[in-house]
Amino acid sequence: MRASPNNSSPYVWLPGQGPNAGALQRLRERATLPKQAMGEAWFMGHERRMYTALMHEDPQQWPRSELDSALYELSSGPASFGPMHEWSQWFAFLLPRALELVGRFRADAFFDRQLCAALVTATFVHCPDPEQWPAGVRRDLLDTLGRAMFAPSHWSACGLATNAFCSPIQRLPGLHPGESLHPVDAFSASCTLIAKYLEPEFIEGWLASALAIDDPYWRAGWVAWLAGAAPMLLDGAYPDALPLDREHPTAWANCHLVQAPSALVVAGSAPASFLSAESRHALVSALRKQLNHERLQRWGARLTEAGAQRPDFEYFLVEYRNAAQCVLSRYRLD
Repeated sequence: MRASPNNSSPYVWLPGQGPNAGALQRLRERATLPKQAMGEAWFMGHERRMYTALMHEDPQQWPRSELDSALYELSSGPASFGPMHEWSQWFAFLLPRALELVGRFRADAFFDRQLCAALVTATFVHCPDPEQWPAGVRRDLLDTLGRAMFAPSHWSACGLATNAFCSPIQRLPGLHPGESLHPVDAFSASCTLIAKYLEPEFIEGWLASALAIDDPYWRAGWVAWLAGAAPMLLDGAYPDALPLDREHPTAWANCHLVQAPSALVVAGSAPASFLSAESRHALVSALRKQLNHERLQRWGARLTEAGAQRPDFEYFLVEYRNAAQCVLSRYRLD
């Protein structure tokens, strides 16, 4: 197996710096094709559905509906039926190969958003404690799944490419005629992945790199994510508590399956926290150094300029202003 990179190096997000090929290959080499097909978690009757169509090394051969269903089953099964080697084995096999499908066709932005998010959910279910991973796997995961949004095909010299699957802008039919600030699915899931798995000492550098990306819509998405994810980032709530259809939605595909472990309440014991106290402290401390009222105002002005030619853009601006006010208040920024 190839050597893993030095985990003591800084971690940053840069447009065009997508999944690392070496890290992806190492994850592939860790998990070969299982000898038996994976079975569903929930079934009635005598026949259990088996995902035989996934018994192929080439992910291009997998039916998309089969992959989506299998990811849901291996993410929902452990919480109800306990861990099974079958599901863990298939998760390790599917993850690096399914990741190769994300963003391959820009016309499928909706499906890519869902697939990337579902992979993050499965990761949270099967890898709840990165401290227990073999050396190098943690950084390989961050260098692959954590960088899916930054593949060169999703960015241009002007910023996010049109219809990039990671865009926080969505047009939601039936609500209002304009575009919405909606950093759900891949955007929210990817930010959460790094916040949970990156070593606390590297969070400040990562946050600085993310906020430095010079795209007004990307920055607006970050502000909206911070607003919606505050219960998780500040209070340690689990993803199943993130808002979906309320103000500042930040939920993603299957995130309702990532729940606090059920256990008997023990007097004096602290409640379970999705993000470690160290990670939350590092993120909030870095945020207070790097984001303030003046910077949020500048971003709002730049957003207004960028959206001047877009029809019905006023609702988007209102969403940004509301999110910015929420962030200032919840994170106690200057």
